[in-house]
Amino acid sequence: MATDIKRDVTSCTICQLTKPSQRKPAGFMVPISPQKPWEYAGMNFIGPLPRTPSGNAYIIVFVDCFSKWVDVCAVKEASALVAASKFVSEIFARHGTPTYLISDRGSPFVSDLFESVVSTLGSNHRLTTAYHPQTNATERVNRTLKTGIRAYVGDKHTSWDKFISQICFALRTAPHESTGLCPSMNLYGRELQTPVDLLIQPSQEGVEDPGILYPETLRDSIHSAHDHARAMLARSHDRQKHYYDLRRRHTTYEVGDLVRVKSHPRSDALSSFTAKLAPLYTGPFRVSQKLGPVNYRLIRLDTGTDAGVFLLTCYLSIPGSLLLHPEVYALFLLL
Repeated sequence: MATDIKRDVTSCTICQLTKPSQRKPAGFMVPISPQKPWEYAGMNFIGPLPRTPSGNAYIIVFVDCFSKWVDVCAVKEASALVAASKFVSEIFARHGTPTYLISDRGSPFVSDLFESVVSTLGSNHRLTTAYHPQTNATERVNRTLKTGIRAYVGDKHTSWDKFISQICFALRTAPHESTGLCPSMNLYGRELQTPVDLLIQPSQEGVEDPGILYPETLRDSIHSAHDHARAMLARSHDRQKHYYDLRRRHTTYEVGDLVRVKSHPRSDALSSFTAKLAPLYTGPFRVSQKLGPVNYRLIRLDTGTDAGVFLLTCYLSIPGSLLLHPEVYALFLLL
């Protein structure tokens, strides 16, 4: 009898759609592990910000996931044309084509123009999961940039574009927690000199070994920096994954399992609709393909059409039944 009661209660459609889960979200961390500079690069827009006298209202940010090097430009609009143009001039022309380019699902990055430019240059464009921006390394840099701008501008909020170059220099010359090295050392094999360095460091002129040429010294320095960065990144990823996974639980899913997708409705005062009272989930959907540890392709149960690739955060499958547990949890769209 207890089994029958539990089955009847958990099969309530209204409960499935409206009740939140009290369990840990499913899905352990799957970190990105670059092995060389500009293998993985992230890009994003910040803004809109107060328009400056130069007409700038946005910041476009590029980050190398291996060296943590940051390139930033103040721009007038967040459009596909601007994104493609800056990717060509600031990244491709200076550092070459990244193997993988990561961005969010904003309209500038999913346009045919931007996709055409990126693919023509030979980069594999990957989109982050909707409502899961942690995949893009620029999200953390955005917060640091905003903090630096806030500290510089004071009450002159329309002068922010005058300071982003200095803020970027500080980020490029400061040791990064994940690698233990400055981005400039990881990328160029040397530190960027500042006026303070010239004052406090003794001159090295004439003390170099005359038998070792500078190109060989630079090559050894870069190789050493990269080896150190790989070891430190691996250690940092292990540490982050350990603490992240403490708040998660392991779950795996099979083709044919049924799920509901977490909805993200927006309030509309004109139609007297409030997101706080809207259903938490929609569906059901059926798993049609397993693409990785946390990525699955779903199809719509009513029409059988493809619904896209999703990141599953918590889900309980009941094979051969339309009954879903009320704690079936969030699924986030991923390309």
